[in-house]
Amino acid sequence: MRYFLAAACTLLAGLAVGQELPRRAFVGINLRGINDSIQQRHRLPNQQGILVTGVREASSARAAGLLPNDVVVKVGTQPVQDVPQFVGMLKQFKTGDQSTFTLLRNGKTVRRKVAFKPYPPEVSPFYDVAYSAVRFGPNTLRTIVTKPTGNPAQKHPMVLFIQGVSCHSVDNPLAPGNTEQRIIDSLSRHGYATMRVEKTGMGDSQGTPCAESDFHMEAGGYKAGLAAIRQMPWVDQDNIFLTGFSIGGIMAPLVAEGQPIKGIVSWGTASRTFIEYLLHNKRNQSTLQGMPLDQVNAQQQLYAAVLHLLLTEKQTPEQVLAKYPNAKDLLRFPQHYTYMQQWQDANLAAAWKRLNTRVLVLRGAADFVSYNEDQQLIVDVVNREHPGQATFQLMPDVDHGFTRARTMQESMQLAGVPNTEKNFEFMSVIVRWLDDVRKQKA
Repeated sequence: MRYFLAAACTLLAGLAVGQELPRRAFVGINLRGINDSIQQRHRLPNQQGILVTGVREASSARAAGLLPNDVVVKVGTQPVQDVPQFVGMLKQFKTGDQSTFTLLRNGKTVRRKVAFKPYPPEVSPFYDVAYSAVRFGPNTLRTIVTKPTGNPAQKHPMVLFIQGVSCHSVDNPLAPGNTEQRIIDSLSRHGYATMRVEKTGMGDSQGTPCAESDFHMEAGGYKAGLAAIRQMPWVDQDNIFLTGFSIGGIMAPLVAEGQPIKGIVSWGTASRTFIEYLLHNKRNQSTLQGMPLDQVNAQQQLYAAVLHLLLTEKQTPEQVLAKYPNAKDLLRFPQHYTYMQQWQDANLAAAWKRLNTRVLVLRGAADFVSYNEDQQLIVDVVNREHPGQATFQLMPDVDHGFTRARTMQESMQLAGVPNTEKNFEFMSVIVRWLDDVRKQKA
């Protein structure tokens, strides 16, 4: 797997408040971990360190003289073990800091002093971009706001973007093909201001490490972002929307509660209890992978017992594994287990029921991570309280991560394949729906 490390401080003024956060340091290297073939090819003494596969222009690494095929074996006085440890080491550095990288280059030891530059800001000829911050609990969270260029007196509709479940940054100015970046770019080019809120510990955000965060903490960060939007005088306060992708669609009704939101768009989300969803998902994916059906049933029985202990009885993974030691592979989650326990406790149908807003529910037909049952439940709950306010549209030839695929099976086969073709036709649907809802009276 290839990793890109980058991390910046030019803050653009005028669009948001509270510029408390510096930009993270821009290292600017592509890298890989050391495996058997890399060790043999580069004649390395062991597999400790990381291989530099590319160096970015105008980066700290380029200025320091790092080159492709260098192997970084030490940062300061600390040996480099592998990619995750190296990434963690770099997060301690801020813009303006310095450190010495010890390298293996063509069999020789080389040392280079790295002065950390700021991560470059996002720029566009079609909209302005501002970096600011909000606070929630112990965390200071980076916000990134786009504002369409044009008449400075014009008030703009706003979309609060709520991302998926994994710990990753939504601040990727050096990766214009990034799926989230393309969504933001499309909305901004069509006249919508947008806000992204980084998760705690990701990008420039400071506070609780993302992997130790929980469900309520994450939702609170998005609520803080929405509160900041309410203070922006150039935002059309009657036309504020939320878009929730994957777990963002779970967060959306919780973030919107008690707020006059014009509309919500969800993509590939869930609305049943977490246990119901997980059992459905495990059966579907195991079947797609070709597991014999009797084994699927046995796995489901074990999974149901494990999930009850973890999510209902609120036991720790260690306690669960003490009773079911063969269930280790069933306890892998993209966030801390307390995050998952709080998700199970959330009554999502009740959250949707309490809202009085228009809702567009979307899902890709090739999505093997979300299911029609959850999308239809949202629509049914909303329409029972407010008839006609929610619609569900199934999008053909696209999966959960926007890869072009015709079926769940094809999508699963493409999982992990680099540079797959994306299908962004859903953005036309979203933009048309936003435009239509803006025309409707409250």
